[in-house]
Amino acid sequence: MRRRVSLLVGMVALTCQASAQPSTRSATTLDALRASPVFFHGKQIAVLASIVESRGMYRLEPASAATPTAPPTPGRGLYVYWRERAARTSGEVRGEFWDLGRLNEGDPRFTNYDFRPLLENVSDGRWPSRDQLFVLLGATVVEPVLPETPSLRAIALAPEKYEGRGVTISGRFRGRNLLADIATPLPTPNKWDFVVQSADASMWIGGLRPRGKDFELDPNARVDTGRWIQVAGTVRREGSRVWIEGREIALSAPPSATPDDTPVEMPVIAPEPPPTVVFTAPVPDDSDVAPTTVVRIQFSRDMDVRTFKERVRIRYEAPSGAPPPTGVVQPVFSFAYNVGSRGLEVKFTKPLERLQRVRIDLLEGITAIGGEPLKPWTLTFTTGG
Repeated sequence: MRRRVSLLVGMVALTCQASAQPSTRSATTLDALRASPVFFHGKQIAVLASIVESRGMYRLEPASAATPTAPPTPGRGLYVYWRERAARTSGEVRGEFWDLGRLNEGDPRFTNYDFRPLLENVSDGRWPSRDQLFVLLGATVVEPVLPETPSLRAIALAPEKYEGRGVTISGRFRGRNLLADIATPLPTPNKWDFVVQSADASMWIGGLRPRGKDFELDPNARVDTGRWIQVAGTVRREGSRVWIEGREIALSAPPSATPDDTPVEMPVIAPEPPPTVVFTAPVPDDSDVAPTTVVRIQFSRDMDVRTFKERVRIRYEAPSGAPPPTGVVQPVFSFAYNVGSRGLEVKFTKPLERLQRVRIDLLEGITAIGGEPLKPWTLTFTTGG
């Protein structure tokens, strides 16, 4: 039988040897973490939750019955490794979020953590698949602050408390999520939607064009990001998505600094290695490839799908030293990235020309989710007759 307990020392002590450095944090909800784990993977987060003991482990659950969340399936859940002792059984829990299934078993960056007791309790000792088992490392818990007159941060942490209410919030204009502050778009997006950010919280504003007396902001222009604005509207929620249905907008002065604006000190975990290509079909320099082939390229890391745009180039190429092919129409193609397989799939609108050397280039600027760049990469193969 599960029972709520006072927080004890973490399942293992945090003993990272690296020095600390400041980093940002994202105020969010358990629903959002479970809906978009790849977005939060490796990031510092803050979430309102109760701490529940389950088979000797400490798992985060909704802070109240007012935030219904389906119970985790066997082996699924968000478990905490505490940074320091605490006496609270609920509150604002802060730490670094990781999806264990997106890490390699034995990852040297996590040698100070013993995940074996957790795995033995929730997955029969097996390393989990992606999106199945999450951990919050270096976790602490503080008393939550949820003002009756809500701030952007309060809404981000406890949207159920303010849902359907009229609110007025201030924050920095971030355009159409130009700085990737939020994991998902609005349920019904339009070209004027924009994001507002303040402290460690961000939120979509929908249904309101960002202009007013003597100003007009462009959701697609980075030059406008950083302008402080005040927005009045109504809090809306659909599943894990939370936004404000805008009604009025005005320019605003930056507020004085608050504790939530200060950087968070966390022990450093070394960055992941840059992404590489680990598999292709066809294989490099393959010959007699079917003109109807579908090209598949698999990566070692989760990739930022947005960075592939205009950075995939395909053309017919003459063998070294030969003149370029003439009278041949270059390939027309489309591509899609599969998150589950970490694979890029390239399809051609019509069969490739026979007996042609095909060159595929992934250009500079493609990155993994964490921002680590993929080194420019080339695949060549020859079609059959």
